[in-house]
Amino acid sequence: MDNYPFLDGLLESTDADIEVFDQCFSQALPLSKIWDDKNNGAKFVTWDSEFERFLKHRKELIDYEGRETFLPWRIYNTLGLRWLDGYAYQQRVGDCASFSAKNSLKASNLTNALLTGRSPIEIAPSITYAIARGNGTPRFGNGLNLNPLSKWSAEVGNFWTVDFGRYDGGRNVAKLRDNERSKRNNALTTQSIICYLPSASFDACYLACAAGFGVNMGTGRYPISAAVNGDGFAAPGQWKSGGHAMAFTSAFETLGRQYIYLENSHGNRYVADRFSPERQPGLWIDRSSFLILAQTKFKYGTWYVNIGELPQ
Repeated sequence: MDNYPFLDGLLESTDADIEVFDQCFSQALPLSKIWDDKNNGAKFVTWDSEFERFLKHRKELIDYEGRETFLPWRIYNTLGLRWLDGYAYQQRVGDCASFSAKNSLKASNLTNALLTGRSPIEIAPSITYAIARGNGTPRFGNGLNLNPLSKWSAEVGNFWTVDFGRYDGGRNVAKLRDNERSKRNNALTTQSIICYLPSASFDACYLACAAGFGVNMGTGRYPISAAVNGDGFAAPGQWKSGGHAMAFTSAFETLGRQYIYLENSHGNRYVADRFSPERQPGLWIDRSSFLILAQTKFKYGTWYVNIGELPQ
């Protein structure tokens, strides 16, 4: 534990952060209305019975096609993608929220790419993160709350790695000044569509991930090692306390037991298992482990489903 090299960078909600959430949540629309928006306005979806029906329909489609086929890392390999930062990301400073946003968005984009035949864009994690930290003016550094991040991911969108180069601990944020209009226009074609979870519940996260979407989440306690359990899944071993953002990116059920894949930004530090022949960036969370993650509920910002737009 004393030699654990990663900084914790997720901040607890302040009154200002909660005000940001209230502002965004007040703009949320039913799912039937969200697709009517043809402009580049921020899009927030209401978690209601209609949205749940949509998620269940997508889940059934993925179950029919074969759930293993839709594991995000399988899609990445199936599509033959060779992103500059690769599939698994490793943060260098306390910018975990930039990677939880990128990983949750990645899950959505890879699923939609497989369903539509359109290529997913690789997202540069640092830029929108810095804009959210500076409330519109890029200010990279350690620490952010999820609420401003959701607001700015929806408003300015998600910037492209091809416009900034590989992740470099935030130094590439300075490149935003070069051809800024072009880069901002690209980001607007890959905005996040945000749906805030009604609660930090296993069932809500499982349903969203089973539908092929990612959930951006934050917690005050998280697993830093894993061991393979009786179902063949990498499951939590040692836990660490500290404000940290991660993403739920997939879901699986075996023998009546449900699991959600928790993807971290600390490199391939978790053991191989039945779905990953090599060490991997995440591990599988069952209901009991979820209760540990969810103890702090929305203390670090409201968890949200991060649905990505795919450019034409």
